[in-house]
Amino acid sequence: MSRSALFRMFAVFCLMLVAPATALAEFKVAVVDFQEALTQIDEGTTAMARLEGVRDEKMRNIEGMRQELTAMQAELRNQASILSEAALATKQEQFMNAQAQFQQAAMQAEQDLQNSYLAMMEEFFGKLSAVAEEIGKERAYNLVLEATESGVVFHQGVDDITDELVKRYNTRHTIK
Repeated sequence: MSRSALFRMFAVFCLMLVAPATALAEFKVAVVDFQEALTQIDEGTTAMARLEGVRDEKMRNIEGMRQELTAMQAELRNQASILSEAALATKQEQFMNAQAQFQQAAMQAEQDLQNSYLAMMEEFFGKLSAVAEEIGKERAYNLVLEATESGVVFHQGVDDITDELVKRYNTRHTIK
């Protein structure tokens, strides 16, 4: 559990201890599930499809490099007995260089995808947070918790504003 989630849970607990029973009855809490909302907003599904397309293209490139490496390795094995020592050493060095380039390209592709995903999530969560805050203010909630990040395991008797969030988000944000 993240430090911020623990802090939020501790803050809610402290509020419950400090607030008098009458004020606690007026304490309104809502939850929202950003992960669920992301799968439902039009802009999110389009962005995920775009990201999957980029991933597929990178995977095709990596697979092409893997096939070239396999072919180089087979050629090296087949020619090992007929090549001179110097030629064999050159071929082995070329193979090792190609293998290192393959590994570097695979790691770079994975890193690029992770960075793209994180940047996309950060952008969407910022937009989703703004809409959730607006709903919270309109409905006079004292607290709106994000269901997956706040560590909420169970909630009963609180409003789930995810569907309203999705509706408002889709009306305000058009697909790019």
